[in-house]
Amino acid sequence: MKKLLLLSLFSIIFCVAGTAQTTAIQNIISEVQKKLVPDKRVCIYEVNLNENGSESVLKGEISDAGIHQTLISEIRQVQPEVKDSIRVLPDSSFGENYWGIVPLSAIFIREKPNFGAELTTQALMGTPVKILQKKGGWLQIQTPDMYIGWTSTDNIERINLTQLNEYNRLPKAIIISHQTRVLKNPQKKSDQITEAIMGDMLVMTESKSARSKYCSVTLPDGKTGYVKKEDMRLMQHREVNLSANSIIKLGKTFMGLPYFWGGTTSRGMDCSGFTKTVFFMHGIILPRDASQQYYCGTEVDTSAGWGNLRKGDLLFFGKRNPSDPQKPGIVHVAIYIGDMKFIHSSGEIRINSFDPASSDYDSYNHARFIGAKRIDGIALNGYWNLFAHPWYTSTITSK
Repeated sequence: MKKLLLLSLFSIIFCVAGTAQTTAIQNIISEVQKKLVPDKRVCIYEVNLNENGSESVLKGEISDAGIHQTLISEIRQVQPEVKDSIRVLPDSSFGENYWGIVPLSAIFIREKPNFGAELTTQALMGTPVKILQKKGGWLQIQTPDMYIGWTSTDNIERINLTQLNEYNRLPKAIIISHQTRVLKNPQKKSDQITEAIMGDMLVMTESKSARSKYCSVTLPDGKTGYVKKEDMRLMQHREVNLSANSIIKLGKTFMGLPYFWGGTTSRGMDCSGFTKTVFFMHGIILPRDASQQYYCGTEVDTSAGWGNLRKGDLLFFGKRNPSDPQKPGIVHVAIYIGDMKFIHSSGEIRINSFDPASSDYDSYNHARFIGAKRIDGIALNGYWNLFAHPWYTSTITSK
């Protein structure tokens, strides 16, 4: 009888200890996510603890090797024998060939690998991407703003870092017109190879002649063609230009363009896609979404009105968070253009005003205004200099 009681007691103690250990591991998984992965849009962190008899197994996916290493190190301080079966992305089957260059004028990127999934963003021709994994005809990729999603574009060639370095050293031109044509020959009536739109980057080669209206270019997939000189700009100066007048001038060229959820191109944009495109053309890579852009740049004090605003400042709208004023629910962004007016993508790209006496008064957005941020191009707080970004300059140090 005593032996049975002792065995029962030992079983209870073992179960309690096991439950406590499981709880401790799950708490570590949650804490690492809270501290290191606050935004699932820019890092995959899907980790589960499976108990298989006496064996504890970690399963799931993580797209950052450093975060994976931190997680395992902390868990093994609690359970040294835990089995690590977490898949670290990019997929190991790719070897070192997990980079790519967007080959089309623009590609669609969705939340999940199916055509019914939400369109979350787009990427332009010449954009370097990290290829995380493949499922069927879909590639999961990460763009230079760290945004992650799925594309059905199946002709992105996988290359290694050495090849990306070589590509980045080639002279580039960026398309500055809303849309242009890449032609087989430097003639207006020539057959078209493909289209190109604002922000696309092409490898620049010699013009056929100094008097020609066309420049010869090479596309990311190796095709060669010709583009009108007036539709492109050489990128040899590689400098940020944040002239407020230039920002506003470019923004106004999109007036009337329809709002397009997930759009970041001159064919259609959502609110943050609009601000992202305008600043990209001035050498600044903003994060993808308005709620991410809110944490960029330097805060502008608007507590006493609009007097401190400058042309080119970003304006943010949404819902205040009384429990945490530093983390409001941002859902919309615009660009200030002076005189209490702002330009934004809302239904279409248009200009509205904070002035109740103005015919362009926007009472809805006035009521939900949260604050403003200034992108100065010097203190890179939450955004990137296009010409210094490691994916464009091949100064990448790790996965």
